[in-house]
Amino acid sequence: MRTLAAKAGFAPAATVDSHYPGLLAPASVAYLDGLVRFALPLITAHFGTGPVVPARARGNFSLVTTPPDALSPDQRVPHVDAADRMQFAGVHYLSDHPAGTGFFRHRATGYETIDADRLAVYRRHLDAELAASGPGRYVTGNHTHFEAIGAVEPRPDRLILYRAALLHSGLIAALPPHADDPSRGRLTGNLFLQCRTTA
Repeated sequence: MRTLAAKAGFAPAATVDSHYPGLLAPASVAYLDGLVRFALPLITAHFGTGPVVPARARGNFSLVTTPPDALSPDQRVPHVDAADRMQFAGVHYLSDHPAGTGFFRHRATGYETIDADRLAVYRRHLDAELAASGPGRYVTGNHTHFEAIGAVEPRPDRLILYRAALLHSGLIAALPPHADDPSRGRLTGNLFLQCRTTA
């Protein structure tokens, strides 16, 4: 997978309208199809949705490369990938870098997930908090405005799957040397899967 990623053509995430703190490359259709087929029965079994089918899927390879002091305010706090309870996100760890994924509760609102009904209230609180935020750094645990509620340790070839509306962050304590090299950086495959029920 690292070899495939190295040939995929990484570019700064900002060039594809993403807030990811680093580089992205397109993932192959075959790889994404494999992730979707693997994820669908897990969603049905564990998320209380009943049987689901894919409505839309996209994905990429990712490398974290942005230094802490260059992070934008939004990149310094946990985030959601979509304010939609029927969209799911997957992170496939493809390196041995020790940065896993953390999950959080927003202290001011008590929210762990952000759906369409909560988004306006959450953004109002978050915008005020970001306006008063300190120096740039990655979230690695408890935060002034967010409580850590769980974390997943990375292991090569481990796939984690969660609702895209769940507040989360990569737990980046330090960038690896040669962070932009797929063979040595924090390389992940990422899936964003919109589902619909079959009932």
